[in-house]
Amino acid sequence: MDEVLEELLPKGMVVPSSYELVGHIAHLNLRTEHLPHRRLIAQVVFDKNRPKVQTVVNKIDAIQNDYRTMQLEVLAGNHSLVTTVVENGIRFQVDLATVYWNSRLGTERQRLINSFKRGDNVCDVFSGVGPLAIAAAKKVNRVYANDLNPFAVKYQLKNIACNKLQGKVEVFNKDGRELIKEILGRENPAFVTQVVMNLPNDAAEYLGLEIYRSILIQKKL
Repeated sequence: MDEVLEELLPKGMVVPSSYELVGHIAHLNLRTEHLPHRRLIAQVVFDKNRPKVQTVVNKIDAIQNDYRTMQLEVLAGNHSLVTTVVENGIRFQVDLATVYWNSRLGTERQRLINSFKRGDNVCDVFSGVGPLAIAAAKKVNRVYANDLNPFAVKYQLKNIACNKLQGKVEVFNKDGRELIKEILGRENPAFVTQVVMNLPNDAAEYLGLEIYRSILIQKKL
């Protein structure tokens, strides 16, 4: 693929050689200099990787909304952004037009799951379509999974049912602050053994919630 693009792109231009594969979708992250040639690049990626790749997209803008979704431009193949991802043997249905998914976090998710114990009760404050929550539910006692995005919650419920874990995951659709107050504010907050917050830009502000701070002190964490 690199050799073909080297021949087709202007001399001296860096060849975009990597992409994120999400199910049948190849997700490019092109530089500004590549944009005038984006459809050509996408067609080469499509032709060289089908049938595994059926759709090629490029991110138009950075994530700038509370639902953590991004604008994508379909550049080649079919226009379906609903796909099925298999991560660590578990199947997840996602719609990249309406929900957040990052395959590169798979290793970190597995690291966290490996640290959980059978008797744990895990609270995933920003759970998306459930990659961590559902994988954890196969191992731990119970999972509380939340996301502000109603589309993510919709797909998470589908994924829970698909993986036959309805009795292991309690799903919420609310602001993370409200979830923390509700779950960690229950009569026995020590019942929650781990809290996961996959929101790098804003997670620290949730640590400032008085109820959360007091619970952490009580548990001597």
